[in-house]
Amino acid sequence: MFNKLKTRLTLIYTISLVLFLLLFISILYLLISREIDDKEINQLSEYYKHEQHEFYEDLFEKKQHEIDFEPNRSIFYFVYNSKNELVSGEETYQGFLQSIREKPDELAEEISNVEWDQKHFLIMKQPLAKEGFVLLGTDITGEKHLIENLTWALFGLTIAFSLIFALLGFHFAGQAMKPIKLAFEKQEKFVSDASHELRTPLSIFYSSVDLLMQEEKQQLTPFGQEVLEDVKTEAQLMNKLVNDLLFLARSDKGQLTMDMKRVNLSKLLDSIFQRFSRKIPKNLLFEQKLEPGICITCDEVRIQELVYILLDNAFRFTKDGKVVISLCAAGSEKVLIIEDTGIGIAAEDLPYIFDRFYRADKMRGQEGAGLGLSIAKAIVHAHNGKMEAESTLGKGSVFKVVFKER
Repeated sequence: MFNKLKTRLTLIYTISLVLFLLLFISILYLLISREIDDKEINQLSEYYKHEQHEFYEDLFEKKQHEIDFEPNRSIFYFVYNSKNELVSGEETYQGFLQSIREKPDELAEEISNVEWDQKHFLIMKQPLAKEGFVLLGTDITGEKHLIENLTWALFGLTIAFSLIFALLGFHFAGQAMKPIKLAFEKQEKFVSDASHELRTPLSIFYSSVDLLMQEEKQQLTPFGQEVLEDVKTEAQLMNKLVNDLLFLARSDKGQLTMDMKRVNLSKLLDSIFQRFSRKIPKNLLFEQKLEPGICITCDEVRIQELVYILLDNAFRFTKDGKVVISLCAAGSEKVLIIEDTGIGIAAEDLPYIFDRFYRADKMRGQEGAGLGLSIAKAIVHAHNGKMEAESTLGKGSVFKVVFKER
């Protein structure tokens, strides 16, 4: 249990750290990209302002000029007239112009990022009155590669630090849980030892009371006889509580003795249904919906105890209405459902109903120590199953047990 908790805590904290670092890297990438783009845009804007009169001159000459090739320039430009015809320009990479010659109008945005021949370009589109426009651009491949390399480096560091953090977190989580584990083990040992020690005196006490009732009952006054009956009842309840605590202590230690065999669950539940049907009040309706022939490998006595606990709770908290027990097969899973139309369980109490000694406010006046559902869950867990509960206050509860074949 503690190893699972330690692993779970480590995973939660490590995943949180990774998500935080990934968010940090993403924000950093966007900020750096934006800063580089802003710097290049400012350079293009300054160049446009400085050369604007020459662009107009080329445009108003009404004739096409040769496109100059200047590989050493940092900024290139192409001037178009109102008919999207190329008038003049200077390029820094041969072939790039051809990729946009026939579709300058597709660069509709004022600022565009264009990828060509494994290079990245930032393109700015500026109008030249109503006579045309000019495309100015610059190579930002180096900056893009710098950002990508930085990003991958940060990803690598994130993975490395996450692994280191996970290992350290696992170690420190184990150190932090040592006193908790020690306290839990002491509590387990106390419950187990106390339960064992109490069994013998309780058995003797119960036997003595039973002997008194057989031999000396007639010598007692009616009040004395009533007190003796109360003592016997309380001794029975205490004996059951001790046995329940012993069962849970063994379950915690994984020491439950299970007599596993193939059992026809449909027949077992039908037998339980018949027994309960003879005892329930007339104002309650008890129904069964059992698919025939469903078998599982289980401890028959423990499964019977599980069903008794769930049915006993259903009838105890259902004053009027009905209780339904269902069994069906869903592939390799066998599903047992017990539902009632009783008082229900409040939403704030529902997550804690399987905790030991937990009792919701509406159940405070009921008999029992609050161990029934804890025992039921332990039985289900011992059979490699799972149990869920759904409930609506004032409308009833549904307990679903799913058994999976090993």
